[in-house]
Amino acid sequence: MSVSQINNNPQEVAVIDRYFPEEVIYEFTKHINKLTGIFNLSLVSQHFFQVIFNSKFPVWQTLLSSHFPSSFQRTMPNMLPKDQYQQLKIIDNNIKTGTCYVRTLSDLGSCVRCLEVKDGMLISGLNDGMIRIWDIESGEELPSLNSHQSSISCLKVKEGKLISGSIDRTIKVWDLETGKELRTLQGHRGPIRCFEMTDGKLISGSMDRTIKIWDLESGQELCSLDGHREGVHCVKIDDNKLISGSSDKTIKIWDLETGKEIQTLYGHEGAVTCLSVKDGTLVSASFDGEVKIWDLESGRELRSLNNVQGAVSCLEIKDGILLSGSLSGITTVWDLESGQKLHCLDGHQGTVSCLKVKDGMLISGSFDCTIKIWDFNPGSETKGN
Repeated sequence: MSVSQINNNPQEVAVIDRYFPEEVIYEFTKHINKLTGIFNLSLVSQHFFQVIFNSKFPVWQTLLSSHFPSSFQRTMPNMLPKDQYQQLKIIDNNIKTGTCYVRTLSDLGSCVRCLEVKDGMLISGLNDGMIRIWDIESGEELPSLNSHQSSISCLKVKEGKLISGSIDRTIKVWDLETGKELRTLQGHRGPIRCFEMTDGKLISGSMDRTIKIWDLESGQELCSLDGHREGVHCVKIDDNKLISGSSDKTIKIWDLETGKEIQTLYGHEGAVTCLSVKDGTLVSASFDGEVKIWDLESGRELRSLNNVQGAVSCLEIKDGILLSGSLSGITTVWDLESGQKLHCLDGHQGTVSCLKVKDGMLISGSFDCTIKIWDFNPGSETKGN
């Protein structure tokens, strides 16, 4: 039976699944790509219901986290499995409809360029070179980091370390707990715009048109990739592939191990400003105002999303939902599979520069010097947007 049959014909699966042991049923669930599929099967099959909503089912937590990876950590450990599942469904529906409670961090004193969320902390990189940190639940501000000489363009947290890239052409590694600066990576001749990390390596893109690969522990530059004719705005990693977007309007795909350029994708009419990759699907956005969806394996353009609210500045994918931030201050919410526009979140007075989805929340940073926390958790005070 195909995946589409599992998703579209739960009654047929139910007739079969009553004969299957628990481990086979779990294999079924891993291929149900519609979020309603699991619940629909539970309604038509008592055996499926008893297996999948049993708190002793050894893979229940894995199942929830695989279907709701961005919201799963928001569930309470003492909740019954069915209640956890229902709560995550509500969060998913609230994101699709825009039902949320909004908190605003204001008076930051500078434009917000990038965000990172880790272990209950919200970390922001500002245009004045400051890195400011908050406890998300309490709203308390923690000690800030200040060593860069110019705007912070990108942030990541990995194994207790915070890595920051800047327009000052450097990348700094910090001990997140103590705030101590551990090392500085230097070698780019232009502003750092982006980086990603994998297997102890850091891959950075710069307006000097190069992509550099570094040993993160030692800070040593391992190699430099040349191929773009203008500055590199964004990089992403998918398995052993490196994907980069540039002001030259192209997307390049590289073999990460050899550094060899595999393919160049054409289609955008403006600088490619942001990329996102999920399950073999590449999403790209540009100052031309278009969001394009590609098959990463073949490089074929699958569709282009219309009615984007101006030039696109950032992207985020959450459990089948695509979010795009724009220079107009609006965040648009899309169904990734169909390309349907669901609704818009309109609250910022300047460019939406960065988006993060975590624990049932969408966090947006803007050039209006504010951060907004759009909380879709059903336990929050709600209001329509």
